[in-house]
Amino acid sequence: MELVEEPAAFGVQLMRLAEVRGIGVSALARRASVAHTEITSVLRGNEPEPSLLRRLAPALDLHPSDLFVVAGREVPDDLAPLDPAAASAVGWLAWELTYLPNAAPELHQLVRAMPQQPRPPGPPPYPRYPSGAGSLVLRLLHNRNLNWLGSAKYLFGIGRRDMLSASTIGMIGHGRKALTPDLLAGFAAFLDISPRDLSALTGIELTSAGRPVHPDAAEVAALIWNARRLTADQLRQLEDRAHAMRHERADVLEPHLRCSCPGHT
Repeated sequence: MELVEEPAAFGVQLMRLAEVRGIGVSALARRASVAHTEITSVLRGNEPEPSLLRRLAPALDLHPSDLFVVAGREVPDDLAPLDPAAASAVGWLAWELTYLPNAAPELHQLVRAMPQQPRPPGPPPYPRYPSGAGSLVLRLLHNRNLNWLGSAKYLFGIGRRDMLSASTIGMIGHGRKALTPDLLAGFAAFLDISPRDLSALTGIELTSAGRPVHPDAAEVAALIWNARRLTADQLRQLEDRAHAMRHERADVLEPHLRCSCPGHT
């Protein structure tokens, strides 16, 4: 049985995004350098053209690929994560980003310094979901190259919510587990989308007195976003460096958090 309501149409979501920014249709059209009629057409229920989504995204201060996700359109190759095979490595970085002091800035710097590689062949492995708020959040997570397991790790470590299984994350996407305001706030911590925008898009109201998130949450969210341009091999190099940092900084970790494998040189 579905536990979530049908989400609002894209036109309604677009109007909500404009409203939380305090702008109307005319102002949004000017920001996006598009005709007023292009936006009113979408507000009336017509499907947005890809070119319109690309123009609207910066006008709303959103990632263009995220707006494709919100609109229910396939993300174009030039906007999609580079290598779906890198998803598991993105998830494994969660341990160091959660527990190692100052790991997020150093690893983020390495992410930004890695050279751009060609796109490997292969279709994205992510499942499709029925319509719903949970579906939208899962598709936004997949747009960051996060699979169910990686999403669960970051929800626990960075969102500081209860540890959920990978299958439970999948249940949220399929509408078999409710996406609560508290869970949405946890996902917001590493989605690089403002909580108010997620609230507007999902129709789920977030209370102002929510539980705290990891102090490095904003840096981690930016790292995850920038890591989506890397290949699986590059992410494995980053993972190796993160593991080495765990050994180098063992003295700042509680004994139960120290790695028991042979130290790195």
